[in-house]
Parts: sequence; C-alpha cells; structure tokens
Amino acid sequence: MQSLRWHLLFSAVVGVLLFTLYASFAFKGPAAWTIGLVYIAYDSLLLGFMVVSSQIAVTRQERRKKTAPAANLAPETPRPTLTVLICARNERLVLPECLRALAAQTEPADEIIVLDDGSTDGMLEWLTTEYALAFEPAGANSAEGRSARWPALRVWQKPNTGKADSLNLGWKIAQGEIIVTLDADTFVEPDALAAIRDGFVEDPALGIAGGVLVPVCRRTSWAGFFQFFQTFEYARGFLWRLTWMQYDMLLLISGAFAAYRRSVLESAGGFDTTSWVEDYELTHRVYQQAFNAGRRVTVKTLSGARGTTDAPASIAMFLNQRRRWFAGFIATHFKYQDMVGNRRYGTVGRYMLCLKTLDLLLPIYALAAAVVLVVLLITRHFLDSFIVKLIIAKLLFDLALHAYSIVLYQRWLGIPLSRKLWVQSLGATLSEPFVFQIMRQLGAVFGWLAFLRRKIDWLPQRQVSAPAIILEGQSPS
Repeated sequence: MQSLRWHLLFSAVVGVLLFTLYASFAFKGPAAWTIGLVYIAYDSLLLGFMVVSSQIAVTRQERRKKTAPAANLAPETPRPTLTVLICARNERLVLPECLRALAAQTEPADEIIVLDDGSTDGMLEWLTTEYALAFEPAGANSAEGRSARWPALRVWQKPNTGKADSLNLGWKIAQGEIIVTLDADTFVEPDALAAIRDGFVEDPALGIAGGVLVPVCRRTSWAGFFQFFQTFEYARGFLWRLTWMQYDMLLLISGAFAAYRRSVLESAGGFDTTSWVEDYELTHRVYQQAFNAGRRVTVKTLSGARGTTDAPASIAMFLNQRRRWFAGFIATHFKYQDMVGNRRYGTVGRYMLCLKTLDLLLPIYALAAAVVLVVLLITRHFLDSFIVKLIIAKLLFDLALHAYSIVLYQRWLGIPLSRKLWVQSLGATLSEPFVFQIMRQLGAVFGWLAFLRRKIDWLPQRQVSAPAIILEGQSPS
C-alpha cells in the first residue's frame, strides 16, 4: 500500500511533466510555457515556506538565549568521549591543516583515527615522520601506527577499499561514545568539537548531528566563480536544515563533518558500502529503524560546530560532484520508497519524503522550462508579456527572499551582519538562473543518467597543489 502511494505520486509528477511539455507545442500564448509556470509556482511556494519557517526558527532560538541565559551545562554534567575519524586517500596537501585544526580545539578529541585508504602521494610517509608513528601489523595488508608525539593520534594503513568501508572499520575500532566523521579537506573551528559534545549532552535523543560548513575553492581559473555562487548556495542550504530540524524531518547531514552516537551506528549496522551517498543513506536507515522500534531519534545541525570544506573549482569537478550527489539521492529515495506518505514514519514519511519525490524531477522541470522558453523566443520571435512580467516578478521575489535568508543565516549563527555579503547575495540571485542554476540542473540530469546506468565515474577532487583560499567576508565566523 505504501509503495503504491509512492508510485502514484511519482507517476503524477511524471504525468504533469509530459503534459507541460506537450503544452509547449499545442498551446498558444502564456499556456505554451505551462512547464515554466508549474516550476515557478512550486519553487516560489517552497522558497516562501523555507524563509518563513527559518524566520520562526531563528526567532525562537534568539528568545531561548535571552530568556534562559543560564542554560549552559552544569560543570558536573558528564562529557561524552569523542573520536574523530578521517578517511583519507591521497590527501597529503590538505591533511596537515586538518590535523592542525583538530590540535587547536578548546575541547580536544579523546582520539583521532586517520585511515589511510591506500594513498600513493606520500601522505603516509609524511604522517610517519611528522608524528613519529610506530606501526604494528593489524590484519591482512594493514598496519596500525601510534604516535609518540600526539598520544590521541592513531593511523591505520590499509588497502584501498573506499570511504564507506574505511568508515566502518574506523567506528568499530574507535573508543569514543560520539563518532565524528571528518573529511581531510575540512578544517573545523576551535570550538567545533565542544559544540558537538554540547549537542549530544543537551539532547539525549540526538542520534546524528552535523556542522555548518563554508565552501572554499582552490586557485583555478574558475575558482572565483564557484566560490561566489557556492557560498550562497551553502548558506541557504544550511539555513534550510534549521527549518527541517524544527519539524523533526531533517534528512541531510554532510558527511564532511558529521557526528554519530555510537549506539546509533551499532544499531544501524554502519555505513552502506554500496551507496554513492553513504551519509545520506544512513540517515534514512536510522529514521526507519527508530520508528519501527518505537524509539525517538533526532537529527540536527549544530550552529556552533563550524568549519570550511573544499569545494569544486572547475566545471568538470562540479558536474561530477552534483552527478554523484543526485544519483545517490535518487537511489536512496527509491530504496526507501515504502516510507513515502507513511504516517508510521512521522513527519519524515508524511511530508519530507513526499517533497523529495517531487524533487526527483524538479531539475528536469527547471532545465526543460529554460529550453522551452528559448525555443518559444526563437520560433515566435517574441515572448508573451505575461511571461515576461512573471519572470521579472519571480526574480524580484527571489531577490527579496534570498537577501533576507542571508540575514537570517547570520542571525542564526550569531555573527555580525555583513553588508558586503548581503550585497553580494543580490548579485548572486540575479545571475544564478542564467549560469549556476543551469549547471546544477545539468549535474542532476547527469545524475539521472548515472543512476539509470548504475555507474559513477569518480574524479579526484584535488588536481592542483595551490593552497585553499577563503574570500573576504565569507567565513561564518
């Protein structure tokens, strides 16, 4: 019955897509652009809901801070032990900075485990020299190294088996009650791990948590372009997570900086080694198992846990990343289709997964709307005045709400409002539909192709040795 609901909903989305494409050939006037009207209506309703809900969530947070200033944890509150897992393959260029950031924590990790997944760039040799590692055999073709200079640091050298498999090895040998997964190109701020501990102590039901990340692009000819657009994309994306969090239906936690209660990982059986998005898939499974067992589990983004992370700075890298993300999203959604519309799974099933069903084809709607608009202009040599007015209204609507979302984002993080960042967001909103959004939609379409072919070709993230840069005014702190 539940699977039938999903099939009916998905079929309806496909049916509307086919009808709107037919309308572009069969109808005249504004009706010829029905696909654009449908896309604009849905996108505007969703954006309006997200901004209003974010406003409510941010205001509630600010009121709690004002009315309960003594809500800090008592000194006698036990602090959970915490292990950081870094699965790294050929990350010699960025791993030193990642470890330096961990060493500078106000509340350091009890244990840091670096899993060298068959690196060939000298990363293991650097670790051995820098931290005076002494290795002992730890299984077939594997060895464990312990540092004489940093007692908390353990390094496992192993054959290349992939990130998810390395994560599963890591959390099973880890000693901490909280397991933090960290990409080697993610650099956390000094209070980040303390904020993670606070979050798990304050909410005993918290099973999975994530930090707030700012993208950093490296020195390529396209770095400025991608830095500019991804900065605002990430800011809005993390703010939207606050909205889903307050309705208990947050599904997306970035594996680049995520934290898991060990008992949750044990119950779920760890990460799925066949998934293209193992962090996203695991969240679905945790929700499913918790609801089936009648247990309450919460998933949150912790605003105090912040950092920067490497982001694609070339067209090929960006499209490959978005193809993998979207293909993984499709595969995960199909895998858990029985949860869609199922009241048994709370707001996750009733609302979030229904929205995700619509989102499966949203990029195709958007790209098709752009193509149809161009075709109408070429074949008819003009656009109906209603369509022109609608596009202008949509740009102004997005301009106002995107600009306000940046204000909300900074209020949420409790950082000074940046006028420069706010002004830049206006430029990003006006230009996004004509450049960046098209690239995102292309990546999603490629994701559909990859899903249907059941194949993803992985490309290395780092192809240059230049250091990462952060553009002025774009750090969250």
